[in-house]
This record gives sequence, structure tokens and C-alpha cells, in this order.
Amino acid sequence: MSTSTNRKLKDWFTKYQTEQISREEFYELRQEVNNYTDEELFPVLLDSWNDSEYNKTLSPEDAQNLLFRIRRDIAISPTPAKKIRKYYWRQIAAIIALFIMSSLSLYLYVDNRNITLLADRRMEVKVGKRERVSITLPDGTAVKLNSESILSYKQDFGKKDRRVYLCGEGYFEVQKDKKKKFVVNTEFMDVEVTGTSFNVYAYSNKDMVEMALVQGSVTVSSVHPPFEKINVIPNEKVIYDKKTGKMKKITSPNILETAWISKELVFRSEPLEEVLKRVGRKYGVSFDVIDSSFIKDTYTGVFDKEEIEDVMHILKIHYGFDYRINDDGIQIFANRK
Repeated sequence: MSTSTNRKLKDWFTKYQTEQISREEFYELRQEVNNYTDEELFPVLLDSWNDSEYNKTLSPEDAQNLLFRIRRDIAISPTPAKKIRKYYWRQIAAIIALFIMSSLSLYLYVDNRNITLLADRRMEVKVGKRERVSITLPDGTAVKLNSESILSYKQDFGKKDRRVYLCGEGYFEVQKDKKKKFVVNTEFMDVEVTGTSFNVYAYSNKDMVEMALVQGSVTVSSVHPPFEKINVIPNEKVIYDKKTGKMKKITSPNILETAWISKELVFRSEPLEEVLKRVGRKYGVSFDVIDSSFIKDTYTGVFDKEEIEDVMHILKIHYGFDYRINDDGIQIFANRK
């Protein structure tokens, strides 16, 4: 073994013992060790042992006795005792090598565990009230998130699979990759695709979860019993009922489901009480309902008006109430006619 090789090996061992060895250096060390016999490696291993913290924990007497036995066995001349020396030598070398390589194995385990923990770290996007956010995932998939939505994914997204977790509403334009399917996980159903555009409506405080397909094809699976799986084509949507655990597929032009992308207010059989909450959040106003006789009536429709007066006029026609807009908010009361 050359002096430079000896120095390199010892340097690697020292880096390991101080936990400063890189993964590349570790692999090189393992390969280099296999190129030499025990006898050739022993001086390096012995130096490493002498410099290690483990050696320092031995008492001076134990360290001296161990070193004496090693030197004694190395110096034994070729006699019938050679077999004993050879066996004992290999035992000592094996013990030292086991100490070093076991430590390296532990290092590799810890290193791999750190990498696994790093991969398990989650990236999370939270959308505030009255906000909408557009993001691009590492694979090029474009996602629009509606108000009060949360999207999360692992830090190593795209390495082995493409999987995201959604609570809220999101519109996905998935980058095609036939080898790695794209999966949207929600609390009650999963949406699996290879490349397509679709809308997922999965707010935790709603009784329904929906997936509306714009283009491409997807498979929707329920994640709770009774387990169901439905294949979907464009202009179809799947509705999951949280109360019954049942899914159904219906035909839909998806105009209502995707209207929010263009900053329109969309309502699906919502009680007026909920409609007023969302209108209030969008326009930053509060409502004072003087007559609550129609507060539980439902409303389905899309508001594409920019002014609050236009929205209130439509609601007035639909419900037959009167309203007054003032500095403190909007009062709603029964029509006097």
C-alpha cells in the first residue's frame, strides 16, 4: 500500500469518526478496503483505533495489554504456533474491522434515515380567506387553489410518484407522464390521472366532495367503506356523499364547477345563510338579517358581477327581500309590498 493510499484511507476513517465523511467518500472507502488484504489494512486500522475515542475509553493497562498482544502475535516467528498466530491475527483484525465497518454501517443507516426524513418533509401551500393562489409543482403541473384551501406534497415529489393532498378546492392541469401517475388525495376520495385537467371540491366542512373532469380521463376511488372506483370522461363529475359514503357519476358541462377560477362566486344548492357569508368574505361586508324566514332557502348559481349592488339585486329578485347598504354593512328585511 502506497503512502498516499495509506494517508487517504486514514483521512477517510478520521472523517467518519468525526461524522464529516460524505456519501461519495464512504462508498470509495468501502471499495478501497476490498482491494487490500487484512495484513495490508491492519496498520491503517490500528492507527485509526489508536486515534479513536473508543480507544481512549480503555484504561492504560488494558490498552497496553491489547497493544502488547497484537505486537507479540505479529512478531511470532514461523513455527508450529504459526497457525495459532494466523488464527489470532485474523480474530484481532476481524474485531477491529468489525468495529470500523459496523460504525460505517451505522453511519450509512443514519445517513439513509436522514435522507428518508428529508424526503418525508412536506411542502404546504395555504390559501387565506378571499384569496386565490396559482402554483406550479416540480413536474410542471399547474394548480389553482381557491379560498381557504390547503395543498401539500412531499419534498421529493416526482422522484418516485406524484402525489398531493388537498383540503379545499383546486383546479389541476396535470403534466403528462405515463410512467408516474398523478394522484390527488382527499379525506374521502382519491383522483388518479396521468395527464389531464379537472376540478376537485373537497372542503372539510361540506357534506359533499366533487371531482369534475374538463379533459383527459381519471379514476376516482373512495378511501372508506364501501370502497368504490369510477372511471370518468370529460363533462362528467363524481359526487361523494360523506353521510352515506356513496359515490355517483353524473353528466355536467363543468361551467358551474370551474367558474371560481375566473374569480366568480359559485353556489351549489347553498342556503342563503352560507351565500351571504361567502359574499361577505368576497366583498368585505357584514350582513344584518332582520327577517330570517328565508335564511334556510337554497340558492344555486354563479355571480360574475364585480359590484356588490349587482349581487344583491340578483338575490333580491330570487328571494323577494329588500335590503339597505350603509356604512356598517347590509341590512336584509322582508319586502314591504
